[in-house]
Amino acid sequence: FGCARLAYAAFLASGCTNDRRWRWLRARPPSSAVVLMHVCKRVQLRAAALAIGASASGGVLALSVPPSPRAASAPLFTFGIIADVQWADAEDGSNYDRTVVRHYRGAFRTLQRAVDWWRALPEPPSFIAQLGDIIDGVNVRLGQSAPALEAALSELRRAPCPSVNLVGNHELYNFDRRALSAAGWLRHGDREYYSFSPAAGWRVVVLDPYQLALIGHAQDDPRRLAAVELLRRKNPGVHPSGSGGAWFEGVRGYDRRFVPYNGGLGEEQLRWLRSELAAASAAGERVIVLCHVILEPRACGGSTMAWDYEEALEAVRSGEAGGCVAAVLCGHDHSGKYHCDDAGVHHCTFSSPLNKGDEGCAFGVVHVFADAIEIRGPRVDDALPIVRGGKPTGRPAARRCAADAFSGECESVRLPLRPAAR
Repeated sequence: FGCARLAYAAFLASGCTNDRRWRWLRARPPSSAVVLMHVCKRVQLRAAALAIGASASGGVLALSVPPSPRAASAPLFTFGIIADVQWADAEDGSNYDRTVVRHYRGAFRTLQRAVDWWRALPEPPSFIAQLGDIIDGVNVRLGQSAPALEAALSELRRAPCPSVNLVGNHELYNFDRRALSAAGWLRHGDREYYSFSPAAGWRVVVLDPYQLALIGHAQDDPRRLAAVELLRRKNPGVHPSGSGGAWFEGVRGYDRRFVPYNGGLGEEQLRWLRSELAAASAAGERVIVLCHVILEPRACGGSTMAWDYEEALEAVRSGEAGGCVAAVLCGHDHSGKYHCDDAGVHHCTFSSPLNKGDEGCAFGVVHVFADAIEIRGPRVDDALPIVRGGKPTGRPAARRCAADAFSGECESVRLPLRPAAR
C-alpha cells in the first residue's frame, strides 16, 4: 500500500493527469498492487517526456526513473516522426519550380491523421519529433501566420506525448527570431539547439541549421552579417536581402546549397556539437541527431544541405565522437531520401505531407533498440522512400507488421546499428 502511494504521488507529479485515459486515477486513492503496476508503467513512459521539457541549452537531463523489466523484443524508447507539414488554409499551390503540387489543406489533414494514429498506439511514444516547417510561408501573404500555427500546435497537443519542435525556414518566413524567442512551443527560439536523454544510454541532439541565415535575424545581427558575407563569396547571384537575384546562375554541384532557404549551424553551434558528441561517447551513449536541414548530400537531391554540412559531418565522424551517432533525421527536402554512410550512420530525410495530401501517410514512429532502429508507419514509403527519381535509395525493403504490443497493423523498416567504436 505504501509503495502504491509513492507511485501515485509520482504519477501526479509526472504530468500524466491531463491524459484522459488516466484521469480516473485522480479520483481514486491507490489501494492495490494492480494500481501500482499500471501507474509505474505510465510514469516510466512519461519520464522521458519530462526530460524534454526540463533540460537546458547545451546540457542533458539524465533520467532517474529506474528501468522496468522489458521483453527482449521491446524497444528502449519510441518517438513519433513527421516533417514539413507546411500547411496553410489555401488552395493547392506548387513548389518554387512549379513542378510539384503542394496540398496545403491536405497536409493539415495528414497531421490530424498522424495524431490520431499516435493516439491509437498501444503504448504512447516518448515524444513527437516535428522536424520543422509546420506552417507554410504563404501564410504571411494571407495574414494567417498566427492562426495557422495555433491550429497546427492544437493538433499536436492532442498527441499522447509532448512534441520536440524544430526550427525550419518556413518558421523564419512567418516569425523572426525575436518572436520565436518568446514562443512557448520552442525551447529557446533564438538559439534552438540542445540535447536531452529519452532513455538510459541514449541522447537526442537537436540542431538549429539557421544560426547563420539571411532569414529571421535582425539586419545587424552578426549571424546574418556572416551569412551575407558567406553568400557574397559563394553565390554572388543571391541578393543580400534574401529575395530576388539569380540564385542558381553560375553555381554547380553542392555549391547550389548556398541559397537563402538553407542556412548554417555556425561555429558556436559546431563547437557545442563536438562537445556533445564527445561527452556522449565518453558516457557510453548512442546519439540520434534531429535537424531540419540535411547534413549528408547523398540523403537529398544535393542542394538542400546546411551551408556548413561538411564541418557537421566531420564532427559526427570524428574520433572524439567515437561512432556514437546512430542516425541523423531531417526534413526540408520534400521528396525524402535515405543514405547509410560508410560509418554506418543512417541519414533519413523524411518526406513532406504536402506531396500527397489526403492520399498520403507521411508520418510514423521510430522504435529504438540497442542494435537497430525500426521505422513504422501506415505506409513507410510515404515517409521515407525506397526509390527517388527512379533510383533506389538503399533503404531496406519494408515489411508488413501484424498488430502487436507496440502498434496496429502497419509497415516496418529495420535499420541495423553498428556497435560504437569506444
